[in-house]
Amino acid sequence: MSIMDSRTKVVSVQEITWMALLIALQMVLGKLSIGSNTLKVGFSFIAIGLLGYYFGPFKAAVANVLADIISHTVMATGGSFFLGFTFSALVAGVIYGYMLYNHKVTVLRTFITVLLITVIVNTGLNTLWIHMMTNLPYVTLLVPRLTKEAFSLVYQTGLLFIVLRWIDNSKFNKIGQ
Repeated sequence: MSIMDSRTKVVSVQEITWMALLIALQMVLGKLSIGSNTLKVGFSFIAIGLLGYYFGPFKAAVANVLADIISHTVMATGGSFFLGFTFSALVAGVIYGYMLYNHKVTVLRTFITVLLITVIVNTGLNTLWIHMMTNLPYVTLLVPRLTKEAFSLVYQTGLLFIVLRWIDNSKFNKIGQ
């Protein structure tokens, strides 16, 4: 399936309902994290991955942007809203959707998906946005983030693969279709 195929379908009430549930799940999982600010382990990537898996790149991108905006307005934690992070949410939705929608769930595909998110969104774009917001040198921000992102690559690949494989083999594998 191409990007256009996921975009041209009309969004049904059932899809909107499931997207809303996954957006809510993403916000709840976003509040659950383990560790310090230096090495924080979060779980919201699971909901974003599920949006991509079920709905494809276009719908996952739109849902992820909505989740970002809602989380900064309804569930604000004191951090300031920055449009760059909303763009990162859009890119992440596209990547998850393009890589996972209508594809067989494999460890390699899951790893490549998480690698693209880690390199492009988390390490590249998000570090750039933090640089723009704080005026700290990019490299100064990048070096400590590399360790965190390397660790994230491993645990996110494992957890996302387990969740997607379970869903692929369950009655929930056709929710968005």
